[in-house]
Amino acid sequence: MENKDKSPKGSYDKEIIPLINLINSFPEYATTSSCSGRIVLLSNLNKKQNKWLYKTHSKANSIKIHSIIQKQKAWFLQEPFILHVKCTNPQSTSNLLKLAQAAGFKHSGITQENFIEIRGNERIETILHKNSKEYIQLLTEEANKKLSKTKTKIKNFYNLIKEKRN
Repeated sequence: MENKDKSPKGSYDKEIIPLINLINSFPEYATTSSCSGRIVLLSNLNKKQNKWLYKTHSKANSIKIHSIIQKQKAWFLQEPFILHVKCTNPQSTSNLLKLAQAAGFKHSGITQENFIEIRGNERIETILHKNSKEYIQLLTEEANKKLSKTKTKIKNFYNLIKEKRN
């Protein structure tokens, strides 16, 4: 099975490469696209006119975010982990989905025959414009907490799959 990342970025986030490698080590699975979770500022939500103003897959910096929004309004997003996996048969699909749900990815499911989407539910989406430093700091702290929770779920998922391997 092919296992190149087909996301718009075209490559895996380094934080989840061990998970991707572990899943792809099973002959019945091939990951197709992913995101480890991130915090971003976008110029708007229209994909054709959108510009990335800030992006991190780790802890966000409220000072940088505040500086950016003093110049222009921006959409603040804390996005969850997402992983698409092609499976060889219904049983392998069901097995991986059960592991994902056991790890805390309750919003995961089968998207089409033998394809699953593993998705976190930690998310924030709001518009910002010249907000106070205190508000930006609070928002960033909450987003960082949600991203940290996502990273914990990814580790749990990795460990459950590794147990299956052994």
